[in-house]
Amino acid sequence: MSLPWAGPAACYGADSAALAVRLESLGVTGVVQGDHLFVPGPPPDGPVARMAADSLTVLTTVAAHSSRLSVATLVANVGLQHPIHLLRRFANLALLYGGERVYAGLGAGWSAREFEALGMTMPPHRERLARLTETAQLARELFDEGWASVAGEHVVARDLPLAPAPPDPPRLLLGGGSPALLELAARYADHVDLAPPTHRRGDALQRPLLTTVDDLADSARLARAGPRRLTTSVLMSAVVVCEPSRVRAEEEAVCARVGLPWRPLGDCPYALVGEPARLAERVRERRERIGLDRLIVPYAAIEPFTAEVLPLA
Repeated sequence: MSLPWAGPAACYGADSAALAVRLESLGVTGVVQGDHLFVPGPPPDGPVARMAADSLTVLTTVAAHSSRLSVATLVANVGLQHPIHLLRRFANLALLYGGERVYAGLGAGWSAREFEALGMTMPPHRERLARLTETAQLARELFDEGWASVAGEHVVARDLPLAPAPPDPPRLLLGGGSPALLELAARYADHVDLAPPTHRRGDALQRPLLTTVDDLADSARLARAGPRRLTTSVLMSAVVVCEPSRVRAEEEAVCARVGLPWRPLGDCPYALVGEPARLAERVRERRERIGLDRLIVPYAAIEPFTAEVLPLA
């Protein structure tokens, strides 16, 4: 298992180059970056624009200042323009730094406020998923063949070449937890980031903590039912290295941040709370039960994780 990747917000702004070098020295194997015009905040705060660095610019900086870090969007919104513009940028990164390091993470978009800021109306989920499906088909043909023709309802490409065409194309990454998204990943993707399954209730921040390892094992099996060999990741909600006597208090704090009463998090695949040896044991267990390849660790927890947990995992 290739562990870990650093979570979003690791490499914003002018410190990106230095942070990339630092992350590589810690044993981090990749960096993921969200893709937003702005990060929608709750009223009355509104958009938190300072947190919305351009994802491909950040990832280009990371790749340029490291020799081995993988770079991935988690995920780029394909609903704002024709997807060829995104796919060409990923292809250019692959040409410069090697396709094995570049993950073209694509998503359907979820923030109505971002669509509205461009004078657009966010389409219903079914339509956004259909557009993502046609985009994944286009990406797969371009990456595999260097040329594509797609006559979809939402995405059209007529005898379209991939230019530049890297000798080793980017890896296609999709993320989600619904059966439809996992089946889409099974058909077209190289990597799937496993989001909480849709049968788990709660809002977007609560669902990860309500999810079990068995839930994600089921999701992984569905994603791997297709013909492609998929690698998998999980974006962690919380990683806390602490003494056993502190576990209950730390779990209470993690749950409280998303508005949940305390619940034990030992079987939650999105949380690691405890002493290093116990966390390493849970990482090994999740590798076996889920088939987990990569753990995306919040940047604030990268140093204790790599120093104290990673050597035992």
